[in-house]
Amino acid sequence: MELFEETRKKALELFEQRRYMLPKHALERMAERSIYPSDIKLVLLHGSLYKQETDAFGDLRYTMRGWDRESKGIRITFILKQTLIIITVIREEM
Repeated sequence: MELFEETRKKALELFEQRRYMLPKHALERMAERSIYPSDIKLVLLHGSLYKQETDAFGDLRYTMRGWDRESKGIRITFILKQTLIIITVIREEM
C-alpha cells in the first residue's frame, strides 16, 4: 500500500501541473455522467485503491474509488507515464 501512496501522490502532482491526458473515451464518459476534472482531483486526494493490474501493453493500470463534489461514488482508472493518462471515469452506486 505504501508503494501505491507514492503513485497516488505522483498522479495528483501531474494532475495539478496539468500534465494529464483525457482520451476521447474518457471525455465522452465524463460528459455523459456529469463528472468534472475537479471530481478526478477529489478522488486522487481522498480516494482509495480499488484495483491494480497490468494491461495488455505491460503498463500498470490503477483504479481508484472515491466521491465527487456531490458525494456520489466514482471510480477513475489511470496509468502513469510522463503524464497522467485517465483511461475512464465511472459513476457507481456505493
